[in-house]
Amino acid sequence: MREKIAALVKQMRLNRFDRSLMRYFDWPLFLNVLVIALFGVVCIFSATTTSVTETPTTIMEMLETQSVTYARLQLVWLGAGIVAMMAIIYFGYDLYGHYANTFYVLNILLLVVVLTMEAGRGGMTAFFTWGSGSERTFQPSEVGKIAMIIAFAKAFSVRVRPVMTIRDLLPLIVYMGIPLFLIIAQPDVGTALVYLAVFCIMVFVSGTNYKLILGVLACAVVLIIPVWTFMNATDSFRLMRILIWLDPESYPDEARQVINAGIAVGRGGLWGQGIVSPGSYASLGYISDDHTDFIFAVCCESFGMVGACVLVALYMLLLGRLFYLALRVQDSYGSYLIIGVASMLLFHIVENICMVVGLLPVTGIPLPFMSYGGSNMITNMLGIGLVMNVVMRARSREHKNRLITSREVRL
Repeated sequence: MREKIAALVKQMRLNRFDRSLMRYFDWPLFLNVLVIALFGVVCIFSATTTSVTETPTTIMEMLETQSVTYARLQLVWLGAGIVAMMAIIYFGYDLYGHYANTFYVLNILLLVVVLTMEAGRGGMTAFFTWGSGSERTFQPSEVGKIAMIIAFAKAFSVRVRPVMTIRDLLPLIVYMGIPLFLIIAQPDVGTALVYLAVFCIMVFVSGTNYKLILGVLACAVVLIIPVWTFMNATDSFRLMRILIWLDPESYPDEARQVINAGIAVGRGGLWGQGIVSPGSYASLGYISDDHTDFIFAVCCESFGMVGACVLVALYMLLLGRLFYLALRVQDSYGSYLIIGVASMLLFHIVENICMVVGLLPVTGIPLPFMSYGGSNMITNMLGIGLVMNVVMRARSREHKNRLITSREVRL
């Protein structure tokens, strides 16, 4: 035990932060994230306003007459997220890779322990709670996404050849399946789909035999039939979500959230109704979870198509930047880390926006950097910190290699 601790301390010393790395900090990426997050704070404020008869004439009047509790808390979570980002940058990403299996096991343990907790929001045993009335919660499966990205990245990077047969793929499926099963048991299918999406994208970019991928997809399609039969027999609420997605008008009571969200999106028009406007669906409370999972509906109602397009453009810039950086990094492990973070954000963005506008079923997945919540904000900022970690150290190595090469040429 003493030797392991000594080895850990040695690794931490070797991988700790050097101030010279700040010259390689990716400011465009950070500022992109910061703009989205601050826009999210404004949308959360708009989502938590109360009904008014006339629009406030000044910003001060708006702040004096409306609650800023959730917006202020989101700023706190953003600040905590930035601290978490800097913390994960401090030690080199190679250190995290060295202890990838340790992070994996810790994530499994947290997912097992949380199953013993009392059921919370949505009837899920997915949260640790504290504070008066158990209002404060922590969702381990959220932060566990970063642990799984590190574990998946290490697992794929150490392979000497791509996955070519089902025998090669099966150990990876089991590795991914254990935390996936525990999350489904909560039950939190939305988060489980995120884990699955990250894994599938990593399998795809690792150069896996395309015939094997097609075979797995064919098996997944065949499994739809027994899964649909099971949900139909058990009267599953997930089946109802799918039916609502297919035909919301036939289930007006159950689909009220989706229908009202669609109306709010349309009410925004080109330029939007404004942050605090009379008769807005946000202020009237017509959209449940409008400050969390359905924040995009509030964005559309408050800022219109222009605001929604600006937000989507910011997300496209963010994702484009991440995949560009993944291609530039020469280290396969570092590249997989960036791809993992990009995959996580991509799935969240596509699923959330599409479920709000009715293109996909509702899954309860938050919109990155926009939706209210501490666990998700800190997880996303940890992901950005992981990307920064890889990029800063990769650029530093490239710079040192160029200096060495130039010196050799002179000699």
